[in-house]
Amino acid sequence: MIDVLTIGDIKLDTFITLPHASVECTLEQQGCKLCLDYGQKIEVLSTLSQIAGSAPNVAVGLAKMKQKTAVLSVMGQDVTHTVAMHWLKAQKVDTSLITINPGKESSFSAVLNFKGENTQLVVHQSVDIKLPAKLPKTKWIHVGELGRGYDKLFRDLITTSKANNIRLSFNPGQLQIQERKKSLFDLINASEILFINLVEARALVNLPTADIKTVINKLYTLGADDVIITDGQNGAYANDGKSLIHAPMFPGKRVETTGAGDAFVSGYLGALLHGATLHTALAWGSVNAASSVCHTGPTAGLLTHEEILKKLALKPSYRVRSISS
Repeated sequence: MIDVLTIGDIKLDTFITLPHASVECTLEQQGCKLCLDYGQKIEVLSTLSQIAGSAPNVAVGLAKMKQKTAVLSVMGQDVTHTVAMHWLKAQKVDTSLITINPGKESSFSAVLNFKGENTQLVVHQSVDIKLPAKLPKTKWIHVGELGRGYDKLFRDLITTSKANNIRLSFNPGQLQIQERKKSLFDLINASEILFINLVEARALVNLPTADIKTVINKLYTLGADDVIITDGQNGAYANDGKSLIHAPMFPGKRVETTGAGDAFVSGYLGALLHGATLHTALAWGSVNAASSVCHTGPTAGLLTHEEILKKLALKPSYRVRSISS
């Protein structure tokens, strides 16, 4: 029995820390642009390459919490696949459902880090991820970012989860939100938990300037049992149909933010798998995300459940609270 099967792209992220750049924003601080000297050779502070993607990030995070995890993905026939298989096995993640697409390359991204915020240049390869004929028994399936060709997978996930009493959590990628296909909304409706950041949430419900309460209440009407919106330094919010709940950002140093959302997901799901309440799950997610952004890359700062509990014990003033909806 697997505790959580994660589904999504596996890619190689190369992190580049910029010493000099500029950020141009509107008066409303929206639509900010990262600006570099055009046509120049720019010396950077550091580079680091890591295996990444929502599916492996969440699987590794949950494995650190003693959960049995596996990743379902399709990769190219290249060195990224070789490195990913070796690394995931070392993290005690089941790789038996990762297959190769012969003659293709794996997904890739360059992550430009400037003053703690990142800008990603992403190549999502079009892959056809299919559920295996014999799906391993699993309590949860978590669906993360995917390239094109996801429609049939989403339909099959809905059918399979209902037939086998599998709990679904969903963190749609930017491509799915941009395309706004029926399959996206069908999978949201079938999911127990929808995870999404505020920028993507506003785009999904077509409310570009709405406040957090309006957006999360609108998202809840799409059918997921629990809706979780992360909002960076403003913390995270949840709507379970009964109340609106807020978890402030857990304090910590901010180095690089890639993977913070995935760290939050793994902390949240890890808490549920340990029998915790929604309030506690929000706290675990916040602590794990805060630890993640203290490091470069999406998995270096991931915590065990014992480490999360210790950090919360050291901050007794930290509270997750219900607020008016």
